[in-house]
Amino acid sequence: MGQIINVTGTVSGEAAIFEADRSLSGQDGGSFGSIEETVDDTTFPALLAARVFEADTAVNHVFTSSNGVVVRRTGGWTDSDVGRIGSVIEEFFVFYRD
Repeated sequence: MGQIINVTGTVSGEAAIFEADRSLSGQDGGSFGSIEETVDDTTFPALLAARVFEADTAVNHVFTSSNGVVVRRTGGWTDSDVGRIGSVIEEFFVFYRD
């Protein structure tokens, strides 16, 4: 249940900007500097940020607004890193697998 989100990622220094084909949050969005900041927050931006932090320990900031996700990562980005975080975002709304 749920659909895969189509995501494109662009890297600029220590930040990667992921653009999704659908909205992930309202216009207010959410900004998180650590997984601890997501613990008591049940909004979609917080839930997505928690998954991103869990997927990569080098991530140090996640900002989500509407259909954009900006992820900052210590040490820069490889294609593999972009793919891993892109997959986390793409599968965010998938709840059941076949």
